[in-house]
Amino acid sequence: MFLELSWQQWASIYLGAFFGYFALNWFSTISPKKFKVTVPEAANPRWKGKILENPTIRDIKEPSNIICYDPATGYHLDTIPSPTAEQVKTLYERTSAAQIEWAKTSFEERRAVLRSLLNFILENQEAICQAGCRDTGKTMIDASLGEVITTCAKLRWTIDNGESVLAEDYRSPGLMMLYKNAKIVYEPMGVVAALVSWNYPFHNAIGPAISALMSGNGIIVKCSEYVAWSSKYYESIIKTCLSAHGHNPDLVQFVSGFADVGEEIVKCGVKHVTFIGSPGVGKLVQKNAADHLVPCVLELGGKDCAILLKDTDLVQAIPVLMRGVFQNCGQNCIGIERIIVAEEIYDKVVDEMDSRISKLRQGSVLVDGEGVDCGAMTMGNQFEKLEGLVQEAVSRGARLLRGGKRYHHPSHKHGQYFEPTLLVDVTSDMAIANNEAFAPIMVIMKHQGPDDAVRIANECPYGLGSSVFSADKSLAESMCLRLKVGMANVNDFAVNYLCQSLPFGGVGISGYGRFAGQEGLRGLCVPKAITIDRIPGVKTPIPPILDYPITSAANGWTFVESLVNLVYHPEIPAKIKAMIGLAKAHL
Repeated sequence: MFLELSWQQWASIYLGAFFGYFALNWFSTISPKKFKVTVPEAANPRWKGKILENPTIRDIKEPSNIICYDPATGYHLDTIPSPTAEQVKTLYERTSAAQIEWAKTSFEERRAVLRSLLNFILENQEAICQAGCRDTGKTMIDASLGEVITTCAKLRWTIDNGESVLAEDYRSPGLMMLYKNAKIVYEPMGVVAALVSWNYPFHNAIGPAISALMSGNGIIVKCSEYVAWSSKYYESIIKTCLSAHGHNPDLVQFVSGFADVGEEIVKCGVKHVTFIGSPGVGKLVQKNAADHLVPCVLELGGKDCAILLKDTDLVQAIPVLMRGVFQNCGQNCIGIERIIVAEEIYDKVVDEMDSRISKLRQGSVLVDGEGVDCGAMTMGNQFEKLEGLVQEAVSRGARLLRGGKRYHHPSHKHGQYFEPTLLVDVTSDMAIANNEAFAPIMVIMKHQGPDDAVRIANECPYGLGSSVFSADKSLAESMCLRLKVGMANVNDFAVNYLCQSLPFGGVGISGYGRFAGQEGLRGLCVPKAITIDRIPGVKTPIPPILDYPITSAANGWTFVESLVNLVYHPEIPAKIKAMIGLAKAHL
């Protein structure tokens, strides 16, 4: 009957099924909720605050207080108390109570919250970025690229793929257990924690919360003391979103504080910790977590290389590398910190970079508006270290062509700026080739071919991201596979993170474990293994010969030995022999 249908009838059936599917999804999808959050007054570019003569993050008179200020201007934003150990414990208990109810929600209910969050971000990009600029000193473009686009990418991937990643995962039961169904159920851990860095305060805090919510967990995010002011605003966004859907806002907690607060969070009862920061602090977090058997994911920064082979398309590569080095003033864990260039094109690359860097302009984008390429440095206590790295390299033969020192801005005398720097002829034995600068410093090194380039790149102890530029994509990919890193790109930089289906993380002193992708989402769950009888009436029998008390150990041994050979031996004669052995043992 069906074979006799015309193509028009078949087309009608397919179109009906197509529209029926989307209609079903339309009516079963919970609509996003509109909600509003008050934007902090200081996020307005026209706002002006009291200028701190010598801005510092810690109040000398009240060491538990966090002094929040704009690093581009020195404007005082707020003074926020760091929570006590008792307050951290109370927050955990409230989050734990909220998570018990949240774990009962459906994937569609969780997606609805994330959809509303995505809609809010899209409609409030400017305010979100302005708050980040005020607290960190970055530019609006840097904020959009690092805060908004990355967060939207994570939300979109999680909304579209989270349920399929966390759905019951059926596995092969194996030959011996063919009468069973075997599956994994991904259960939420409970309350998880994320101790995140200051360089992208919105994305670094919201990103872990997205994964925690989709996987059914509650979360405590320890935000850096350097961005305590903007973190309060960002926390109110996600809490208001949860409330708009009728869920307990205690499910997500943002806490700003010093190192002792991070220690209290790790030991307060959380079931998992994600840490983003330096190797030194990461080791302390790991030691603290070990005392409480809390599993960790450690993302400990990088010294990412970009290798340019002699056939590199410089018209495409140089703008990418400029963004890779100077995005957010170099304050990126996956920023380009070493450019390893083929000797055949070395001088050309150096000359072009020198010309471009000489034109970069510094300032406060909220005050100065147009004409700002690079903002301020968020941390004001790193200038001596950075100048020392540059001077050490110069003393050993490197050439400093641009910058290399703190910049005293003529309008923002209390701002924290470091000059865009170009340091060339750097070798792998120099300190700046092996220590993360986290600054607007372009380091250029020379290689004599693909093998030499890989050798130079791998001499650095960090192993987070990397890039290889070449017209020969096969050669570039083969080099990527030889680099001791967790992530690599051909003819690009850092786009691994925009591909949210990919896991993010490194090797060596860049840490271990992964967040993002299905690996990151499943990593916040307990993978519970379950077997169920597949065939009605068929259950696991214990043959009488193996039942306690054993009547004959010799016959029992012959039985199990023959059973193993029957199921697993690859040769037919051995299987026949095993069948005979089973029969004899049974009789």
